[in-house]
Amino acid sequence: MSDQNDQIVSYYESLIAEHGHHPRSCDYGRPESQRTKFEVLSEISDYSGKSILDVGCGFADFIPFLEGKFKDISYHGVDITPSMAKAAAERHPDHRIECRDILGDPPKQQYDLVTSNGIFYLAGENARDFMHKMVTHMFSLAREAVAFNTLSTWADFMNDKEFYADPAETLEFCKSLTPKVTLRHDYMNHDFTVYLYK
Repeated sequence: MSDQNDQIVSYYESLIAEHGHHPRSCDYGRPESQRTKFEVLSEISDYSGKSILDVGCGFADFIPFLEGKFKDISYHGVDITPSMAKAAAERHPDHRIECRDILGDPPKQQYDLVTSNGIFYLAGENARDFMHKMVTHMFSLAREAVAFNTLSTWADFMNDKEFYADPAETLEFCKSLTPKVTLRHDYMNHDFTVYLYK
């Protein structure tokens, strides 16, 4: 595991020690923020009957959200934080959840849909390159579509310790992978989501 990953894991482990199974352990200021992002990620497609890879799944709270809207989902969650992955696997034994870095140890299969929620903001000085590499890899694992979100440089306030992506630049990068892209910047001032379709 890289030094950057070690720092991210340490950060989340400290949040878990403080808050337990709570959206704050996934660094949400409010639980409503988590639900809003889940809603936007869920709007990329009808997930019913689909296989899903959720990168940076945290406690896999996306599962009950999806199961409340769709039927017969096949969910595979991965996270680099061991205690989160362990807790998620214990809470959702009917789904596959593991501690895994998909860049260093990629899955051997493809999925209908690949999602990620809030995995780039702590990625440090090489965050932009990491985001591009990760999105490219996620797109290679998807049969139908990818949905990911990140903090936005169009925000009215920015924390200098976090990575904010330029929406226009990110859209141009995504267009290099597929012309079938959608940018969503309509749900929060400081966050955006991109859908990439095959």
